[in-house]
Amino acid sequence: MTMRWFNYFIITIIYLGLFSCSWLPSSETLLMDTSVASEMSESTQQNKPEPIYLEPKPVHSTFQLKSLPEGWTVDHHPVAKWSMSLPTVMSNILDSAQSVDYWEEIVDLPTGYKLPLKRSKVFFELITRLTIETIELHFVNVDHIYSSTNHEPSHYIMNGVIRTIELKPTEFPQLMAEDIVKYKFLMEYGTPSEYTGGFHHYENDKTVLKVREMDKSHVQIQMNSVLVDQKLRTAIDDMYSEEGIEYQKKLLLRAIDF
Repeated sequence: MTMRWFNYFIITIIYLGLFSCSWLPSSETLLMDTSVASEMSESTQQNKPEPIYLEPKPVHSTFQLKSLPEGWTVDHHPVAKWSMSLPTVMSNILDSAQSVDYWEEIVDLPTGYKLPLKRSKVFFELITRLTIETIELHFVNVDHIYSSTNHEPSHYIMNGVIRTIELKPTEFPQLMAEDIVKYKFLMEYGTPSEYTGGFHHYENDKTVLKVREMDKSHVQIQMNSVLVDQKLRTAIDDMYSEEGIEYQKKLLLRAIDF
């Protein structure tokens, strides 16, 4: 009896061994599975979409330098522009202007002649919360160079501005003259073309501007019209150069009949 059970036990173990061997994958199967897995991995890598790299957009600076003023402006509104006639400017200023001063500037010319150049200016004061400003608007009579009959105010055209700004005492922080030059000129109009005599110089095809610190609380700005100055030089050359004088003589000779 005992021997029979022992034989059954041995046979059972043999069958279990054979059954387990039938379920183990063969070496070929393992190689095939490994190859298939490798091909699937490569296929997956090939079909994987390439990453998209977005180039950063260039950053364009919005900071732009201002153009030089073409005359005198108040609150960004032009009140007196270059070449405006004296009566037109006076009407724009209304009752803030004082009386007009007229005078003659004697100019010694290379040809030996003395030119009585007709000039005028308007002086007034403008008071704001932070500043006390004095303004001088300068005019020149170019037409008078061609004919002494052109003496009316309408012949005077604006060619210059002189502004002196005084900073009022304020609570902390106190504005200084160097702040005005730095923030209202250097940062708005850029690097000056030159620095001489304490003035920062700016120039374009219409305006020559100079600004300087007079002391800690005063700033002076001087501006001139490029076009009016050119017009003045042309008139002087037309009438008082050697060629101009010869031409004027010929005009006078037409009135003499021999």
